[in-house]
Amino acid sequence: MSAARLSCDVAVVGAGPAGLAAARAAAEAGARVVCLDAFATPGGQYAMQPSQAESPFAATAPVALGRAAARAAGEAGAQILCGAEVFWGACVPGGFCLSVNHEGRALAVAAKALVVAAGAMERPLPFPGWTLPGVIGAGAAQRLLKTGTGALPGPGKAVLAGSGPFLLAVGQCFAKAGQRLDHVVEMQRPSPAEIARIFARHPGKLAEAARLGLDLRRSGAARHMGHIVTRALGTDRLEAVEIAPLSATGQPEMGRARVIEGVGTLAIGYGFQPVIDLTTALGAAHDFDAALGGWHCCADADGRTTVAGLWAAGETLGIGGAVPAQLSGRIAGAGAARALGLSAPDVTGATQALRKARAFAAALARLYPPPQDLPVALPEDELICRCEDVTAGDIANAIAEGAHESFAVKTWTRAGMGPCQGRICGAGIAAALAQAGVPADRASHNRAHLPLRPVPLPLVRATLQAQTEMETRP
Repeated sequence: MSAARLSCDVAVVGAGPAGLAAARAAAEAGARVVCLDAFATPGGQYAMQPSQAESPFAATAPVALGRAAARAAGEAGAQILCGAEVFWGACVPGGFCLSVNHEGRALAVAAKALVVAAGAMERPLPFPGWTLPGVIGAGAAQRLLKTGTGALPGPGKAVLAGSGPFLLAVGQCFAKAGQRLDHVVEMQRPSPAEIARIFARHPGKLAEAARLGLDLRRSGAARHMGHIVTRALGTDRLEAVEIAPLSATGQPEMGRARVIEGVGTLAIGYGFQPVIDLTTALGAAHDFDAALGGWHCCADADGRTTVAGLWAAGETLGIGGAVPAQLSGRIAGAGAARALGLSAPDVTGATQALRKARAFAAALARLYPPPQDLPVALPEDELICRCEDVTAGDIANAIAEGAHESFAVKTWTRAGMGPCQGRICGAGIAAALAQAGVPADRASHNRAHLPLRPVPLPLVRATLQAQTEMETRP
């Protein structure tokens, strides 16, 4: 097998709000742009496109936004390749080489400049019973509801749990899809005064927040504020969920715990984490900030990273939402084009708007601080790393023996060595280290290795051969 080859001035990884904005800005400057995305249609998680025309989401604002952004990028001259999963990237003479699995075929993309707008993924925190069939991420539930590609895991009650405003968005999806939602469990209990202060500073967000709240009420779900899921219960699959109120110190009051019986779906989410595997593979600098979702790529105001020719945009720079993502994408795309000597559009207005949008995101992060510790104590036999069958006890023993960094835990136990490369277990490992007194900035993050995603070996060989030829060309 040999790899197909594609050359461009600017490659953009990710076709969500940030990636599409970056592709459009660079293309409008006259750059040859290729935008790559693993999904079947552009739009990303926020603006994901439903698979059926009659979907209740087809006429929603996010879907329209994604469709318009993709159309604008295409009309500007950007080539958008969907079903194109980037599984490696390397610096080569004159720029970068991306190894891509394009619908099962090997593709090597050569680019003079690269914008990584890889988005975010859920930040799973393990709790007893979290691996039972029927327990899914809140984002996974949203995708099932929005795309209409599958039913929720099981019959019975549906429970939505975790922390943060994203739960409101998922609750809205339940309502729009006409899907039953029985309970919402939110660990935070923000005061009305705190909420009022935020929207007094950002009144433009009030209408959207009101719509989310109204749709959640329309679902008829019972709301449990200041509560946390302490266990998922069942034998072969999820059957019930135990919840408990949190004390003033943030600990579950198990004496007041209650069990919700007859549950078929538990959709749970504790926020998001930036997708940084490609930027770490390319050697860019990263930093930790809990309010930004944890480890994120560092960049200048125009999105320029510490690696020459590499820009980052959107959630790769830290969790902030669709509006900051779109603005930072436009800024990064223009910056990449300008660095190639092209006349890029003025982004002064976008830069000013970005500061305001990020201020709102930061205020929400203070209102709903992402938990850094494990929600509840885990039994020793609870799985943390599903790929390699590594338990909480295995990780605790490794930490006790001196593994005081994520990579050390990985070396001791193989946690994070499986197909997901730590994307699922990484937050749990970091939380276990934090509870042992190792702060997140010292624990570091899981290091990227080839391939970044599961991919057939012939595709790896073919794209690496193309990369080798690029590296050795005169």
